[in-house]
Amino acid sequence: MRATLTTTYRSLLANLTQSSTRLEDLRLQAATGKRMSKPSDDPSAIRPVLNARGQIRMSERFLNTLGTAADRLNILDTHMERVENLMQRSKETLVYAGNGSLSPQDLATLGDQVRLMKDELLSVANANVDGKYLFSGYKENVKPYPTGTPGEFDGDPSAIDLEVGPGEKVKVNLTGPEVFGDPGTGKDMWQLFDDMIAALAAGNADAALAEMSNLDRAADQARTQRSQAGNLAQRVDQAQTNMQDMRIDMMAMLSRFEDADIVETLTHMTMQETAFKAALDITSRVSRLSILDYMR
Repeated sequence: MRATLTTTYRSLLANLTQSSTRLEDLRLQAATGKRMSKPSDDPSAIRPVLNARGQIRMSERFLNTLGTAADRLNILDTHMERVENLMQRSKETLVYAGNGSLSPQDLATLGDQVRLMKDELLSVANANVDGKYLFSGYKENVKPYPTGTPGEFDGDPSAIDLEVGPGEKVKVNLTGPEVFGDPGTGKDMWQLFDDMIAALAAGNADAALAEMSNLDRAADQARTQRSQAGNLAQRVDQAQTNMQDMRIDMMAMLSRFEDADIVETLTHMTMQETAFKAALDITSRVSRLSILDYMR
């Protein structure tokens, strides 16, 4: 079968087009660093790539949630530390009131100090962070203890759970009753402080000291709740570490399918440019051929 000039031109044009397309693909890989920029580049890699991207998006969502949970628990721990310090100072005040050498006026002064401690405790109980009350449960816009009256709680006693992993939720709050409620003594923290203040104001050191056991129970309740919050914070930290590790693994997997080897890509691009220039030169020479070249 004899090749005609038209067939030759078509063959040269097809080769030029193929060489040009390959060269552009290599240039795009070199510019973007990506070996696969569209599904047709590697159809077999589509499923693992889509799976890796989905896992990365999921891990980023959970990492955001975990960051929020960690922030809330850290803020909560700071306020619980203040509660513990106030309970300790209150106990020290009661111990001092019972030394037997204080006058009624001195005891009344100590009562004023305990009243200030109650006010500070009430400030902690009504702590507001970013417009949300810390101990109000789901009623985050409602002040839990407007006056500090015994038995008062205007918030919601429900736990706030955040999803920190597939099917895994973590509690990120403590409610007012869990911290400031009755620890089993028949008195919440506000009643306890009111009774201590009243006894000291009346100059009755014995009545004030009689509240020591109740104060210890209330302090133990606060410490227990803080410890539980600390355990939750530790769990959140570990979940963050695990999720970050998974994200790194998925990004490595995605890179294996998507990213180009720059050295290899540049080498192939140089070779392809040489081949393309050679093809252009040959096409140029063939296109100048004429029947007159063979006539003598």
